[in-house]
Amino acid sequence: MTQGRAKTQQQEHTWDDLIAAIGQDFSGGEVRQTADAIDRSMIRRYCEPLEIDCPLYHDDEVARQHGYKGILLPWSAYGALSGPPVWKPGDATKWPVPDKDYSATIRPPSERTESKAPPLPMPLTDSSMATDIEIEYLLPVYVGDRLSSRGRKLVSVAVRQTRVGYGAFYVLESEIVNQRGEVVAKTRNGIYQYISGAKGPNKGG
Repeated sequence: MTQGRAKTQQQEHTWDDLIAAIGQDFSGGEVRQTADAIDRSMIRRYCEPLEIDCPLYHDDEVARQHGYKGILLPWSAYGALSGPPVWKPGDATKWPVPDKDYSATIRPPSERTESKAPPLPMPLTDSSMATDIEIEYLLPVYVGDRLSSRGRKLVSVAVRQTRVGYGAFYVLESEIVNQRGEVVAKTRNGIYQYISGAKGPNKGG
């Protein structure tokens, strides 16, 4: 799909279309696997700068005494260590221009060949911001586990006028799973997508 076609399709949508899509999964069936399995060095390097000295994260014997199979990945690391690699051999470069302000996250859809996820049915906007993240921890993660993220379920939408513009707050839910397909955590990411400076209905514009 070209960028022009994507914009045309977005312009055909309204915020009511996004509200009507609540409950749908927009992942395109993708399972986004991490590059590596969890190992002891990952856990050590995560704990070291934060000075996390809980023995559950570095002492197998103590972890087993508390009913675990061995040392654990800190719960707070699940989100950081469950995403796919930013780049891998065979991928096109993420930095095709020398501009120091270039962002790989704003490439046109025609260049985002790594994802098959369908776009959300919403109007064309020019700005967005992350608003919050919620993680529900369900199972421990051990050395040797390999995490993946799956699902992109739209769970809520709230259209709002704010100081910065007019748009919608929405929440997407994903699952973090291990190599056995067990759900170890659920994440809910809040986003505000909006038209900068715009006024909504009955707001003077």
